Amino acid sequence: MGTQVEILSTGGTSTGSVELPDLLFNAEVSEPALHRAVVTYEANQRQGNASTKTRSEVDRSGRKHHRQKGTGAARRGSVRSPLLRGGGVAFGPKPRDYSSKVPKSLKRLAFRSALSLKQQEQKIRVVDDFDFPQPSTKSFLAVIEACGLKNSKVLFITPDSTQILIKSCRNLPDVQITTVGTMSAYDVLAADVVLFTQNALGKLVQRWSVADSEMEAEGLSE
Repeated sequence: MGTQVEILSTGGTSTGSVELPDLLFNAEVSEPALHRAVVTYEANQRQGNASTKTRSEVDRSGRKHHRQKGTGAARRGSVRSPLLRGGGVAFGPKPRDYSSKVPKSLKRLAFRSALSLKQQEQKIRVVDDFDFPQPSTKSFLAVIEACGLKNSKVLFITPDSTQILIKSCRNLPDVQITTVGTMSAYDVLAADVVLFTQNALGKLVQRWSVADSEMEAEGLSE
């Protein structure tokens, strides 16, 4: 058995209810898995192209800065020294790859934990499937407000990529749209409220049911 949550129309009225399965929305929350998922996601967003020049790479003269003796100053052999203005950088950053991967089982655990955490906070919403004849930010904002989500950071999840809806909400800074196949634990955690369309929720549950069956067949169930 799962938790029942009401389905809202685009006008904000209740049109029924749907069950949120315990597998996804009432799992034990694993903070280490969530932490690993967030750190990995943010690391994978880094370009890793910061670069500084060492003293051997600086385009400056190789002359000796001043004579060896008699000045009372340090025995400085080059104007490329990191101690001088315009010289190289000691131990500065170089281009590198920050990307890392999370094991499949840990990724699944983090995803379930993120959804379960939002459900514990009662931040899961379901709305009837809708579309517009043409892109309309005003119409999309009206749906968000009718669902009582004004001034909330909303993760809106659709079953598939829909260009009209994408164009309708891309000018709304507090709304991020994604699909069932591309949503991640990080996306869920970063939002105040997760808003599913009814078909999107059904597709998510179906995908996880199939995935669990396959893992059990392979002896990889968690």
